[in-house]
Amino acid sequence: MRILEVSEHYFPHVGGISEHVYSLTRQLGRRGHEVEILTSRIPGSFPRDVKTIRMGRGVAFPINKSFSRMTVGLGIANRVNRLLRSRRYDVIHIHGSLAPVLPMLALRYSCCLEGTKAVATFHAGHGPSMLYRIFKNPMSRNYFTSYDGLIAVSPVAEDTMAHFFPGNYRIIPNGVDTGVFSPGPSALSSKLPKSSLKLLFLGRFEPKKGLRHLLCAMPEIKRRVKDVKLVVVGGGPMKPYYDRFISNEIKDAIFFAGEVVGADRAAYYRWCDISVTPSIGAESFGITLLEAMGCGKPVVATDIPAFRYVMGDREGVFVRPCDAEDIARGVLELVECRSQWPAIGKAGRRKAVSYSWSKIARMVEDYFYEVKDRCGSRN
Repeated sequence: MRILEVSEHYFPHVGGISEHVYSLTRQLGRRGHEVEILTSRIPGSFPRDVKTIRMGRGVAFPINKSFSRMTVGLGIANRVNRLLRSRRYDVIHIHGSLAPVLPMLALRYSCCLEGTKAVATFHAGHGPSMLYRIFKNPMSRNYFTSYDGLIAVSPVAEDTMAHFFPGNYRIIPNGVDTGVFSPGPSALSSKLPKSSLKLLFLGRFEPKKGLRHLLCAMPEIKRRVKDVKLVVVGGGPMKPYYDRFISNEIKDAIFFAGEVVGADRAAYYRWCDISVTPSIGAESFGITLLEAMGCGKPVVATDIPAFRYVMGDREGVFVRPCDAEDIARGVLELVECRSQWPAIGKAGRRKAVSYSWSKIARMVEDYFYEVKDRCGSRN
């Protein structure tokens, strides 16, 4: 098949959608399909092993305690139309599918092409949305009903969308590259801080990721483990805000590593003893949980539905969202059972392997064929 993956979110920043689009594209290519990515221009470096078509400029804006992105520029609609007409894709696979501008343009112009099917994958997980409530009717009438197939990455993502846009969703989760995110020594061991308790936070600097609450938990953790070190992997304009939560008491325990993308993140997971994911909500999945589990590491994660979907009590410890005291309790609970870390790590590795991209890509491929073979009007 000739497939076009469409997303406003595609590198250089760390993010579940970027990783999903990149990994799925690679796997589908290995399975014999011709796959291209349509996205916007964003400053930074990008993977060069997949074909990427860039139009317009990507502009970030805050929404749902996170940052989304839209494409701006002159003549984008005509360029998308020409691309779809000239390439004649079998499947146009749209991510972040109710976001302007590229997803909506790709869907609009695919409707006119005989033999081209439009499939959406929804990644969002959040509560009531004022924008969805306002634009529900025109979006349903002009866009949503034009899809041939609907995918949600989790029941949380399905609930988020189905509340406003009912339909026949297929749940196909995100995947993890278990070849990259695997147990082993870290190449960064000599460069990162040494301590008897090494903690890792990996995620974007945005409110929903909950870094603030982990930083507020660090004084209690440090009182119990004097030489604890927390490495923070991430970036964004909110760093000065997080600096306010680093007291003199814990200043020597915090190390900011900057933003790290792609396979380079595996070395940080391998370095740590415990990976901490303190998101406050508005999540649809737990990519960082699977990456840490793939590397055989115990996880402390907030007890939210998206994380319960991918992790159980055998792979780590759940804590209450927005509760620094309980985050400290979860970390220290794992410290007390250090002898069980190997067993916890093995359980996590088994869970991660069940989400390997080779398996997930095959599920997506099967669904594409199912949609291609389906007769009748669009969803």
